[in-house]
Amino acid sequence: MDQAQIRGLARLMLRWPERRAVLREKCIADPRLAELCEAYETACEAAAYWAKSPTQTGRQRTQEYNMLASATEQDILDRIS
Repeated sequence: MDQAQIRGLARLMLRWPERRAVLREKCIADPRLAELCEAYETACEAAAYWAKSPTQTGRQRTQEYNMLASATEQDILDRIS
């Protein structure tokens, strides 16, 4: 796993502490899940970046990246279920 995948996995384990063991185990065994962890980290980082912008564009981008992060969370939940 690369660093972005590890950070995404850590972020998800903080979000869902009751699923830590399953996330860790399946992420190691499933390369697609590791890629989803990376995508989740990227979306969260982008949302945090745009949240610092006081512009309307910043607010829109923050909302878009938060929606992307939520959709990625659902993909991850579907994959570990």
